[in-house]
Amino acid sequence: MSLNCNEILSSNIYKDCSIPAMAGIEVNVTVVPLKYSKYDYSFNSNGVLTYFEPQNIGVTFRIEGIKQAQGVSFELIKKEDSFDTYKHSFSGVVLTPSAENKKALQELNSGEPYILFVEKKWKGMNLNDAFEVLGWDAGLYMQEINWNTKESDGIIKFVMATADGSEETNLPCNFSLGTYVQTKNWIDTKFNP
Repeated sequence: MSLNCNEILSSNIYKDCSIPAMAGIEVNVTVVPLKYSKYDYSFNSNGVLTYFEPQNIGVTFRIEGIKQAQGVSFELIKKEDSFDTYKHSFSGVVLTPSAENKKALQELNSGEPYILFVEKKWKGMNLNDAFEVLGWDAGLYMQEINWNTKESDGIIKFVMATADGSEETNLPCNFSLGTYVQTKNWIDTKFNP
């Protein structure tokens, strides 16, 4: 699905003033271990993940946030002698620094890659662009964990991101199983029963 081999722009980049961009993601994020994710999938011609059926999803996690305390981003990594790549990042919070949550955070720092399913505040026309998948090819790894009782009311902050030198070949992909309701229900029941 890499766009590095396409040498010409194939469509317009347009604006739609009726649905202007909006910052932020919804408060909860779903984390799926990449190594357990044996799945069938398909993308449409726009690079939207339109079919995703896990054969063995193993253990999945929900990271609960609040307001705009969590966020996602991506950046272009220019390569001098290879294809350009992208770094996907998720900045998360642990709002309740309990022993149980700290143990789960430590398990996320196991050195394993993860795929993240996020719902954006900006959902696009007919809510068709609500969901994004980060880490599809290379996965995201724990990069930072910070806790300071004198900052941010003592919550734990962390960053999961693509590993340097092993970046993603594409931007985060949109995810839609047809309608917003179908996709939302699927994520909530498949990954967060």
